[in-house]
Amino acid sequence: MNIDKTKTMVMGSADIESQLVVGTSVIENVREFVYLGSLLTWDNDCSKEITRRIAKAIGAMAQFKNIWRSKQISIQTKLHIVRTCVFSTLMYACETWTLRKSDKNRLLAAEMKCYRHILKIRWQQKITNDEVRS
Repeated sequence: MNIDKTKTMVMGSADIESQLVVGTSVIENVREFVYLGSLLTWDNDCSKEITRRIAKAIGAMAQFKNIWRSKQISIQTKLHIVRTCVFSTLMYACETWTLRKSDKNRLLAAEMKCYRHILKIRWQQKITNDEVRS
């Protein structure tokens, strides 16, 4: 067991009453940590993880900027790429999330942002999300 890498977290409480001691080393108690690519928090609030996932998806979109700008690649191919590479990053471990309405709206907004970027629709243009979906 690597004492330097070992941490504890109490679910439902930000702090613990007593520290865990292994040998002469005190194990640090944390409020959040990343485990298998997902952010876990002491209060099981998924909003931070969703914010993190949206940022990672935007980063994935940025890596494909040459593809989005290309006129030789069809819209269908671009949609396949965004669904495969970007949305899989966005929705990683989503089955473990507890969604609030605000979280759902942020995820839908991120999805629309990706579609609008591919279709070169700027935010200033007055096109509703329903028009983009159809």
